Amino acid sequence: MLRWHARYYLQGRGLPVSAGVYLTDACNSRCVMCDIWKNREKHVYPREAQERAIDVLSKAGCLYYSISGGEPTLVQDLPERLAYAAKKIPYVHLVTNGFLVDAALARSLGSSGVKEISISIDGTEEFHNAVRGVNDAYAKAWRALALFRTHAPHVTIVVNSLLTPFNLEALRTLSQRLQVFKKDVYQKLLPYSAHALFGRKDLSGFASFGKGAGAAEMERFLDEALRDPRIVNSQAFLKKAKLYFRGDADIIPEQKYCAYAYHSIEFDSRGCAYPCLTGMDFKDGIPPEEDLGEQLRSPEYLECQRKLKNCTRCHGTMPLCYYEPRLNFPATHFIKTCIAVAKEERRHDC
Repeated sequence: MLRWHARYYLQGRGLPVSAGVYLTDACNSRCVMCDIWKNREKHVYPREAQERAIDVLSKAGCLYYSISGGEPTLVQDLPERLAYAAKKIPYVHLVTNGFLVDAALARSLGSSGVKEISISIDGTEEFHNAVRGVNDAYAKAWRALALFRTHAPHVTIVVNSLLTPFNLEALRTLSQRLQVFKKDVYQKLLPYSAHALFGRKDLSGFASFGKGAGAAEMERFLDEALRDPRIVNSQAFLKKAKLYFRGDADIIPEQKYCAYAYHSIEFDSRGCAYPCLTGMDFKDGIPPEEDLGEQLRSPEYLECQRKLKNCTRCHGTMPLCYYEPRLNFPATHFIKTCIAVAKEERRHDC
């Protein structure tokens, strides 16, 4: 990390220390907040291309490698892919809905070297099943959680929970149920964002859930989350989420530019690489057959990073995978964010 910061501040360059991989756009959920499952063409990141990219990322100093989808457990050789990544990159993370997890798969994933597995559970059975569009989604997710704890005991388990104005009580009920696990199961809150990443541009999918909570009620819930040791979101992220649910168009105005493209890289289900999928409008990625190492060091890649500094496509949204790293990295952004959050808290208290 010291090497990355030195290169970034002294040379104006940055190689990825974090990678997000959308392994497939096939999905067995029917989520109301995501349209990925509606894609007619289904793709899977070619394994040889993925392994070549992992080799490059490892040499570049990548520390974190997160695989999601679609639903990655639909990919038959997922354990082998995870194992290859875990040999090269220190922290490998998997996100799943848990539908296909049985004892054999739990053992295979647990022995792959993956450090963390996130399972999506959004509240009560009624809410979760309605949001995920599958009648037994809740039961399958809990079964997967139990199987991972039995057959992958050394893997950190995190429950990913959608946070919306429509499920606060459902999340409180979920939090109570998670208490039985004491300290070995954590929770992460994902504020719902009508965002191009999920193919959604509005909240129409939640129309059937009623009016929803107001900003003050959301703020009370986030204050509870800030005191909950099970919640693994950063304090800065949860505090900024208050502004997001108040309707602020730009929740990080203290950050005059976006450095996401300098410390992250993303791969779509075809294996194309992007310094930022959203900022590039899902177009003109580096094809998997090209030499990724050469591309990362090319003048063209550096110019793309510079252009993305001024991108504002995430304004008005708050997808965790983009905002958590933006708030906390690099060092100057983290310091500015902490100061801004402290000032905002003082204004609010007054």
